[in-house]
Amino acid sequence: MGQASAQGGDAVHFGDGTDYVDIHAENGRLEIALVGAPDGMHIYHGMKQGYAAGWITTAMPTLVDVLAFSGRIDWTAIKAVAQMTTWGRSATGPSRVAYLTRDPLFVMVVKVVAVLFPHSKHRVFGNRHAATMWLQARY
Repeated sequence: MGQASAQGGDAVHFGDGTDYVDIHAENGRLEIALVGAPDGMHIYHGMKQGYAAGWITTAMPTLVDVLAFSGRIDWTAIKAVAQMTTWGRSATGPSRVAYLTRDPLFVMVVKVVAVLFPHSKHRVFGNRHAATMWLQARY
């Protein structure tokens, strides 16, 4: 696996040219892209770095793009992120997490993730526009 490198500002990138995790915040929304078969702990390190720097908050609408993901689910890394803080709580209700995938079976993964992040609403989408509209919708 490639070397981990972090970008400045409101973004981090870990991995190499074919297998990587890209995390960035823009307009109050968090986007996480998993491409190829990245090291699962890159997700944890990126989330930890963004949270510590203050550009990732606990109740941000989040788009997780797994359209180009071909790796294995790293449950240890996902549990480590879940234990980092209480994700999802806000004064206006639970945060929303949209998953962008073409795999109809990915809904099963999201059901397990939802147990680890119980204060957020989780939903699977096949296209970016629908996911973005749901993330922007008022509670």
